[in-house]
Parts: sequence; structure tokens; C-alpha cells
Amino acid sequence: MATITPPNYADKVGVPSQSSDVIALVPEGLVTGDFPPQSGEDMTVAASQNIPARTPVGLDGSGNIIKAVLGTTAAIGFCLIDIVTDASATLKAYPIRRTGVYNPDLLNWDATYNTDEKKLEAFRGAPSPSQIIMRRPKTGTVLLP
Repeated sequence: MATITPPNYADKVGVPSQSSDVIALVPEGLVTGDFPPQSGEDMTVAASQNIPARTPVGLDGSGNIIKAVLGTTAAIGFCLIDIVTDASATLKAYPIRRTGVYNPDLLNWDATYNTDEKKLEAFRGAPSPSQIIMRRPKTGTVLLP
């Protein structure tokens, strides 16, 4: 998703000028399948979190989002954008991807997910409504008639 903020030149109407745009692109190949379809949920994030975009997340004892750590916090989804909360409060309505088919190589895994097997199985058994499948993109061969 690109973020485009057009400049406001209302005070310069009639004055020649130039501008430029900076467009940040989403990494290609993140979505690698169409079933289950992509969907997300706005969820509450625990206090004192600093989680980079596309990092698998889980739930703490209060049901708030924290970084997923294998053997401690089961992965239920991943965050779409950077999450930063201060120590004083939780953050409400943060977008968490809960369903879809994604490339495990483009997620920001915790160090505990140190093998391909652990990454591919990270979301198996996650509570409903989570339905995330890890699948690397496949290269194809064109067959001629």
C-alpha cells in the first residue's frame, strides 16, 4: 500500500511551482494464495510494545496483542504496520491480519522461529478466526503446446 500525501498549495494559487512524490511500495510476493481470503481485525495492543510491521503476534493473558514467541506466545496473526505503545496505556484498534496465504520469507519472525518448519507451522492451531497459511511463491514452467 502506498502512502501519498498531496501538498496543500491553496495559498499559492496562480504561482508556478513544482513538487515531487515519494511512494513507498509494499513488498511483492507477500500474498501467495487466494484461499482463505485476506482479512484482518482491529485489536488492542498491550502497553510497552515496539513491534515492526509484518511481525507475527499473539495474545497476552489479558487478550492484548504482543509479539509472538515460540513456546511462550502462540501466533494468531501479524501486524500490518509498525506498532509502538508507551508504558502507560494500551493502544486500541490496531490492524492485525488474521486470515490469508502469505510468504513466510517476508514476515519479521522472532529469533525463536529459527527453522523453516517452525515458520511454516507457526499459525497451525491458532484460535478462531485465525486462518493463516504460510506458502512460499512457486516458480512455474511455461509449457508450450
